Formats: sequence, structure tokens, C-alpha cells
Amino acid sequence: MASSSTQKMGFWTLVTLVTGNLVGSGVFMLPATLAAFGSLCIGGWVLTSIGAILLSFVFAALSARRPKTGGPHTYVEDAFGKTAGFYVAWGYWVLSWVSNAALVVGAIGYTSSIFGGLSPLLTFVLEAGLIVAIAAINLYGLKFAGRFEFIITVLKLIPLVVVPAIAMFYIKIDNFIPFNGSNLSDFSAINATALLTLWAFIGLETGTVPGTDVENPKKNIPRAILVGTLIAAFVYIIGTIAIMGVVPRAELLHSKAPYADLARILFGGYWGIPVAVVAAICCIGALNGWTMVVGRIALGAANDGLFPPIFKGTTKGGAPFWGIIISSLCSIPFVALSMSENLLKQFNFIIDFSLTLVLVIYLACIAAYFTILKRDRKLSVKAVVIGGISLVFSLWTLWGASHVMLMWSFIILLAGVPVWLWQSRRQGAVVRV
Repeated sequence: MASSSTQKMGFWTLVTLVTGNLVGSGVFMLPATLAAFGSLCIGGWVLTSIGAILLSFVFAALSARRPKTGGPHTYVEDAFGKTAGFYVAWGYWVLSWVSNAALVVGAIGYTSSIFGGLSPLLTFVLEAGLIVAIAAINLYGLKFAGRFEFIITVLKLIPLVVVPAIAMFYIKIDNFIPFNGSNLSDFSAINATALLTLWAFIGLETGTVPGTDVENPKKNIPRAILVGTLIAAFVYIIGTIAIMGVVPRAELLHSKAPYADLARILFGGYWGIPVAVVAAICCIGALNGWTMVVGRIALGAANDGLFPPIFKGTTKGGAPFWGIIISSLCSIPFVALSMSENLLKQFNFIIDFSLTLVLVIYLACIAAYFTILKRDRKLSVKAVVIGGISLVFSLWTLWGASHVMLMWSFIILLAGVPVWLWQSRRQGAVVRV
């Protein structure tokens, strides 16, 4: 059932959901990772930000025409039928709770660094406890979870904007040399940075998932997606420029905490603990936002007859009860992978192909965008330009992914075949391949 009017999300709450889901742990480590490419990476950020903003226009147009709970799969189903809709819903749901496991590991990892490290068992207990706590917050109701997300997002944005803004007065131009510090051509280096930086924008589409749980969804969802993406782009770009301009490149290349190094150079003293606290808050905020999303992905798919009916169950406050419970339980085994070094490598591998999979989902949504607008006779020159550039950008970024990641992404989609066959047979539907 849909949420009551008192449980619906307002515009600014939805903006913080999008922004909070985009600004996660990546904001703290990407500057050090990108330092190897030199100041060319700033160009990568700008190109990726433009691509992400154009993608947000695509999702804004789709959500304005079909503001249903569930997000991406609803557009693909509308354009290409239930079979295509199922595989987008399945892939998006799986990569969401896998990504949640990464956020949990990041949150507890930053917290443990404050105490000088924790035992593997205690770390796992805390990780599982965090999953349960965030699930409980979301089960309490959309309004409560939304307020929590708003507070957490504001708390993490303040230092991520204020500190780089101050740093702008201390930038040294020499720190931006060399332009290209890699052994790659400028084009290849830009492509490599694009794949890295696009990871920071995975989640721009999450504003579409609440659908009818949003006040005035046809107006607020498109606006919130655009505003949330713009805020995230600003935070990432100003942070990267500030860190690269203030922290010497030789130091940045080996930095394990770029923001802590930036604060130390600006203000003196030791900033590892305050930065670890902000980083943990970033991960917790993103985890809360993605938990809000992952349950509603399953709820929307169940309402459309794509997922088993158990996912239709909601609380009195409209929260997708079984969607949140099952998704949270699915995250726990992946959290356990972080308990040993060998398993951690497998865990990182899973995250990498999940991010490749979301690009495949973006391509499906872009195809749905063209199909729906053409069918509705709304395919203007502006719409073609936005969709065309988004398509080229997504293909270009996906080109940077390895064939292995693409293979595993499609294996995840194929893993949903038994579920779809069972669901189709249960409904007595004809399966269209």
C-alpha cells in the first residue's frame, strides 16, 4: 500500500536521500586514488559530473512520466515488457544490498580506526548490529528514516564543504603538476578516471525509487534528482581541487586519509579521529538511504508482479517490511567476507562487478527513455541530445570496465532466471524471453 500523507517524503528530504546516497566513503579515498593520474583527473571529474547530470535529466524525464515505487525497472517494464523489467529489478535489488554491505564495512572500519583497531569477531558483531539498527530505523516509518537521513546528510556536508572552501586560499599551483602523471595517453587516462569517478555518482537514480511515497512526485522527484546530483558533484570537485592543491603530490600518493592530511596542513595538529568520525557518518547516512531504497525496489517489483508477493508486506507506516528484512539479511553474509584478507579481495571484486552492472541498468533505462518518449510523441531535439550524450557517456565509461566484470554482471542477471520462471509460472503468465 502507499504511504499515508503524513508518511510521504518532501522535496528536501528526497534531495538529502539522493545526495546522501552519492556522498559516501568514496569522497575520502578517491582524491588519493586519483592523484596517480595528476591534475588531469579534475577534467575527469568535470566530464563525469556532466555525464551524471545528463543522466539525472534522463531519470527526471522518466520519473515525471511514471512516478511509481520501484524506480528503474518501472520504466524498462513500461517500454519493453515484464521480462526486461524483472531483470532490471533483480539486478538493481542485488547490487543495492551488496553495496550496503560495503557501506557497513566502511562505517565500522572508520570507527575501529578511532580505537586503534578491533578484533575480527567484534568487528563483525558491530557490522551486523549496524545493519539491524538501520533496518529498525527504516521499519519505524518513512518519515522517521527521512528525518534521520536529512540530519546525517547535513552533518556530513558541512565539513566537506567548509574545509575545502577554506583550503582554496592556500592552494599552490605547483601541486597540480604534472598534468598527466600516469603512463597512459591523455585519452586513456581520462577514461580511467571517468570509471573511478562515476562510482561516486552511482545512486543518482535512487530519487525515483520512493515513487508514490513522495509528495507531488511528478514535480519533486525530477527536481530532487537534479539538485542532489549537482550538490554531490560540487562536493566531489571542490574537495578534489582543495586536496590536490594543498597536499603535496608525493604525500598524497601515499595518503591513507587525504582529508585528515588537508586539515593537518591547514590547521595543524592531528585530525585523523575527527575525519574518521565524519567518514563513518558518511557511510551510515548512505547506508540509511540505500536501505530506504532497497526495500522499495523489492516492494515496487512485487506490486508489478515481478517479485514474489511476500515483498508486498508493509508496516502500518508504509515501510516495506519483508523488503527491508530480507535485503538486510542478504547483506550480512557479504559483510562476513571482510573478516579475512583473502575474503576481502573477493568482497571488493563483488562490489566492482556490481558497479559495472549498474551501468548496464543505466543503458537499459536510456533505451526505455527513447522508447517511451517516442511512443508518447515527446522526443524533441533537446531530449534526443540529452539521451544521446547520456548513451555515449555510459558506453564510454562501461568500455573502461574489464570483460571479467561484464561477464560476472550478466551472471548475476542470469541467477534471477529461476526466480522469474517460478514467478511467471505462479501467475500463469507466458514468459517472453
